[in-house]
Amino acid sequence: MSLLYFDEWRDTRATIRYIAQIMGKCCLTVKQPELLYKHVMLTVNQVGLSTGVLKKDNHEFEITLDLLDQLLVVKVDGKEETIIVKSGRTIKEYYDFVFDTLLDNDIEIKINTKPYHIPYEKTLDKDDKERTFNPKTAYHALRLMQQAQYDHYQFLHSRNIKDVKTGLFWDKFDVTSIFYVEGNHEYTVSLCYYFGDKYRESPYYVIKINPFKQDKINLKQVEPSYAEYNGKDGSFLIYEEDLESIIRRDEMLLTFFNSAYQALLSGVSSKLSHHEK
Repeated sequence: MSLLYFDEWRDTRATIRYIAQIMGKCCLTVKQPELLYKHVMLTVNQVGLSTGVLKKDNHEFEITLDLLDQLLVVKVDGKEETIIVKSGRTIKEYYDFVFDTLLDNDIEIKINTKPYHIPYEKTLDKDDKERTFNPKTAYHALRLMQQAQYDHYQFLHSRNIKDVKTGLFWDKFDVTSIFYVEGNHEYTVSLCYYFGDKYRESPYYVIKINPFKQDKINLKQVEPSYAEYNGKDGSFLIYEEDLESIIRRDEMLLTFFNSAYQALLSGVSSKLSHHEK
């Protein structure tokens, strides 16, 4: 699958990201808190992004950003209302649609309207700048999100990791799988797929353990040799463009995840159970 480089979809990406923030903030407000902030993650499904079913004021509702049919959908108690996602609309229009629809159905929600991790001039409810949305590019992004989830599942299944959640963390806009290190809930592992940024044009995969322990990490055991190590946060990184031309791409990515995971575990081995060692 061809890649999306940062500059290729900067504007459409921004539109999707702002809408995802509206959706994610609803999850943050309504859902019961979970460890590792799993409750705020958006589900990546067959058509786009979803909050999943939320409950408020004796009603059930769900918000979906359908990237196939270019729709923002609010479903309340089985009834759907939609707005077309297209170039020329503003974030304020999407915000008003979501919260007016909810209020019309006797659901009142208040969110923090300041975007997280995005420079902004106006809050979500007042952002009246006309935005860009390219349907073809949006679909391409969805396919990459789905591929990232598949890649994560391959690693998780290979190690029989079950207590894990995968989805879109809408604040930094990355597809993430997050779980505890087996035998020790002091440490969490994150597999992340980032879409690139102004510093890294190419999408890339990251694996890291928190809290970071640098001692005893064996960098030489990580494959392939062109994988990068970030000593600031103890993460390993591999660019999607370096995998694109490899015939056995999936096998190489799985090798990267497994070897990097073992290297990271070596840095916290003194804290882990005998089984995990």
